[in-house]
Amino acid sequence: MFGNAQKRDIEPYVNFLENVERKSAKDYIIEQFKDHDIVILCERDHRDLTQYELIKEVLSDDYFKKHVKNLFTEIGVINLQPEITEFLKTKGLDSLYVENKLKEFQFNSSFWVLWEKYNYQYLLRTIYDINNSSDNQISYYPSDSEFNWQKVDNLEEYVREQDFEIEPRDSIMAYNIINTFERLRPNKDKKALVILNYRHAFKMHVPRNNGEIQENAAKYLFDYFGNRATNILIHQAVFRKKEKDYSYALIQNGKWDASFKALNLEDIGFDLSRTAFGRDSLDLWPVASSYTYEDTFDGFVFYRPIEDYQLVSYFDGFIPKEREEEFFRRFRIHLAYQEDTVTLEKLKDADFRKAVLIEMNTKKVRRYPNIEELIGVRDDFLKD
Repeated sequence: MFGNAQKRDIEPYVNFLENVERKSAKDYIIEQFKDHDIVILCERDHRDLTQYELIKEVLSDDYFKKHVKNLFTEIGVINLQPEITEFLKTKGLDSLYVENKLKEFQFNSSFWVLWEKYNYQYLLRTIYDINNSSDNQISYYPSDSEFNWQKVDNLEEYVREQDFEIEPRDSIMAYNIINTFERLRPNKDKKALVILNYRHAFKMHVPRNNGEIQENAAKYLFDYFGNRATNILIHQAVFRKKEKDYSYALIQNGKWDASFKALNLEDIGFDLSRTAFGRDSLDLWPVASSYTYEDTFDGFVFYRPIEDYQLVSYFDGFIPKEREEEFFRRFRIHLAYQEDTVTLEKLKDADFRKAVLIEMNTKKVRRYPNIEELIGVRDDFLKD
């Protein structure tokens, strides 16, 4: 089929894609609920808002609203559940009140000083808007480790809460999802979508560089639900940390991305088992192992090429005047935890604090820092 060597490298993938039944990413995800009670989505970089356009399509689908209805996420501490669930199901609220509550939930959603990724705000807004206009409402359950900043007055209490409430995080998240799911109203047909990020969605625990085993939440979910569960990888770049720098690479050095571009495919989903994609080694995880993609995920969706990804952080009005003092209180505790005496000293300066607030209250939309390099790597496979 292909003449040059690099084009021949992507031939197995292209051949598969030319012959596979064409299903959109949304339709493929929805279809999995016909045979499974738990569908786990492996989210790419939290900040990427493009994938949340796909998730919005899924949540807005009539089948999802009528037959699934339940959404669990890794992000969002579990102690927010009662208040946030009630809010998202209350119709006809004043628009200003809605905006303020969405900001409040994001402000309190994490054991970090702040969860600055805009994806959470977008997701909550999506659910509220769907529920406000539909008789079939979605129940949302944040499932991260319990943490309440109001119980933390100093560094010692922060350390205590970290030790007792957060670790081991993956087993806690899995327990929270299982326990909450089983407490839902008795219904043998109950189903749920679960959004986990990166390795948290792997079907197995994986080795780390130091030889220890990294436990992953999805492994616990599969252990409990068995074949009632399935997991789907949303196509993504491979995240790499090099000392203090962050960078990205492409799965299989760009072969996957190139094969989709060769056929002008931007929205498709399929099973990974016994495919050229599935047989590839799991280079998404930085530690060498014998695992393949079909060992790790049941399904795969490609949704938009890498140049379309939008990495969005912060948003206008994120920290309103009435929360500034609480933000800096948390920030000081966190800096003490990190032993960052330099920044702690800077916080004494009013101009520095003002600059920090401007940063937090300004929406930032970025692409991958090495996006041109990634595009070049991909497109090299397509040259004549």
